[in-house]
Parts: sequence; C-alpha cells; structure tokens
Amino acid sequence: MAVHGPKIMKNKTSKEMALLADYLRRVRSDLGLSMHEVARRTSLTASYISKIENGATFQTISAHALVEFSKCYGIPPSIILEQGGFTPQKEDDLPGLASFLRLKYKAPHQAVQEMEIAWEITKKKYQIQ
Repeated sequence: MAVHGPKIMKNKTSKEMALLADYLRRVRSDLGLSMHEVARRTSLTASYISKIENGATFQTISAHALVEFSKCYGIPPSIILEQGGFTPQKEDDLPGLASFLRLKYKAPHQAVQEMEIAWEITKKKYQIQ
C-alpha cells in the first residue's frame, strides 16, 4: 500500500486581487517607482509589495496596506478598490475622470494628472459644477 503525502493546493486568488495587482503594478510603474522606493515611503516591505503585485499570494488586501498604497500613490482608497473590482459600480454611477482614463485608455499617472488639471481649468472657464 502506497503512502501519499498531503495534497498541496495552490492558492486560488480572486479575480479582484488579480485586477488589483495589475492596477497597483501599473500605477507604481507609471510613477517611476521601484518596489524598494515604495517600501521606503511606506511601512510595507518590498517583499510584501511584490507578493501583492504578483497577485498570486493573497486573496485579499488589508486596510493598512490599502491606505499605505493610497498615500504613496496619491490615489484615494475608493479608487484603488474600484479598480480592483472590490466595489461594484451601479449602472448609473459613472467613474470619475481619473478612473475613466486609467480604465479605458490605461493612461499613465502623469497623463491623468494633466487631464485633471485641464478639466479644472475648463470647469472654471465654463462655470461647470
């Protein structure tokens, strides 16, 4: 009779964590930051950042890590959660300009910032609320 060791199952990550991993990796890259630089600016380790961006280790993200990424990247936590698919959009709920540009065009962070500045100027010029 053969003795078999325990079956090892690979962690199954959620679709949301895969989306979140891709989004965080793109933002970091767009900002021109290395994982070590993000680690230096936050309380997260480069190893942890790598595991989050890999998308294959964790099934969720902690509130602490979410806030750390948010502060470092200058992106509200709600947008990060939205990009990861953790917060569903209502049919009539349109994304903000930054979210739209990142989702639709995969626009780099700098381009999004420039468009937001242009939008603020346009709103003032035409008195748009």
